[in-house]
Amino acid sequence: MLDKKQLSDIGFSYVLEKLEPNSALGDELRRRAAPYPADGSDALICELENVGLLFGALKENREGFYPLERALMQLKDIRRSVASSRQITLSEVELFEIKRFLILLEGLEKACKELPVIERLNGISIFSMNEALNILDPDGMRAQTFRLSDNCSEELRLIRKERKRVDNALRSLTSASSAERDALTAERTILAAREENEEQRLRGIMSRDFSEHSQRLEELMGNIARLDFALSKAKLMLADGGCIPRIVPCGETAELELEGMVNPMLRAVLKEKGRSFTPVSIALSRGAAVITGANMGGKSVAVKTLALNAHLALSGFPVFAESAVIPMLGGIHLLYEDREDSRGGLSSFGGEMTRFGAILDSISETPDQLVLLDEFARGTNPSEGSALVRAAVRYFNAKKTAYALITTHFDFVASLASRHYQVMGLKNADPAELEAALSGTVGGSGAASELLSRFMDYGLFRAESTENPPRDALKICRALRVSDEFMGYVEENAGINDE
Repeated sequence: MLDKKQLSDIGFSYVLEKLEPNSALGDELRRRAAPYPADGSDALICELENVGLLFGALKENREGFYPLERALMQLKDIRRSVASSRQITLSEVELFEIKRFLILLEGLEKACKELPVIERLNGISIFSMNEALNILDPDGMRAQTFRLSDNCSEELRLIRKERKRVDNALRSLTSASSAERDALTAERTILAAREENEEQRLRGIMSRDFSEHSQRLEELMGNIARLDFALSKAKLMLADGGCIPRIVPCGETAELELEGMVNPMLRAVLKEKGRSFTPVSIALSRGAAVITGANMGGKSVAVKTLALNAHLALSGFPVFAESAVIPMLGGIHLLYEDREDSRGGLSSFGGEMTRFGAILDSISETPDQLVLLDEFARGTNPSEGSALVRAAVRYFNAKKTAYALITTHFDFVASLASRHYQVMGLKNADPAELEAALSGTVGGSGAASELLSRFMDYGLFRAESTENPPRDALKICRALRVSDEFMGYVEENAGINDE
């Protein structure tokens, strides 16, 4: 499964930060966002349908949602106090917060009624709870304060009446003896204690009476959280584009298909550099597919973009793509070389193989998982690395229990895969134009590398299974002004010419 660092690397954490729920209840769902379980396709499909409905309504009338958003912003997360009412006597502050929440529900319900789309949402109903509110506001004043009124009990009324008399007597004392003042003060202390005890008794009754409505209020708060969270996803889709993926339930045969997908985090990075993100399209069936291409060619970008959008879809989010069909996956695994493994006493290759073994164990127990291996086994010598990659392709094709995608620059791998993609790279770059552009480069290899990236095409295309990885490496070396004398040795020893 994807860990916290990987979720950050692929851009999921970036997407979460862009979401803007209006309430603490919605924000709690944002912070806990995770894929639905494999048997949760019905709930996932309902969530995505809700996001789609809200997106359509937002697109048609964005300003119409402002009252709803303002109403949501006023709501605090009072779930702990509501749950506590079933066990203890609530404090005055807790009763105040619940009362205020119940009052604000009336405004939220009114805002929802102004939006017909709310009634069409799956499993989300917003309503006021006047019966519960009347328990906490017996006078019906609907003031956003809390104080037990004199009408709550005859005992409380009499105590407060006596206390008021004593307070007035203390204020009116001028030349009274200290004994008289002490007597009044002692009487006042006794009355204050009696008042506190009576208020505690009344809060206990009020808490118990309210607790009968607590579960219904908790269900309502769950509805509010889902509404706010779904609305925040619809707003993100309105701002940044994307589509609602079609989810295929477990047990149904389907390919994983994404057309024109992008990665918003990487797109933002490229935009700062004056460049644009090249959309990626890919389709996977059970078994192994391969992406080949030279380093710098965009293979890792394609893998991260696929991981992000698959994770988004399974977590109930719109995907950043033109269209998407996502099978209900049992999990997503992303494996790439991690130099931090050396901190635990393992080489990067050793750590990679340890994690790969865990992935194989996982897919043996739970089928239909997405396995993404980025430059698998490149941490060992090329001969053994190539053998490991070929073995991985054959293994996944034989098992047919996972959707596997492997990026590699090794030869003789694609012929074993069920599907072969290549990164365009410099395939369509005009050598003369590239040379002319690079000839005026100043600032060293860094500037040359930046310019070279402008000639790179990071899109994928379906290639023949017999086609080996493109020979862009030598072009890249020349473009980066690696010594001509050295490049002569390279070509002589490689026995190839990339022209």
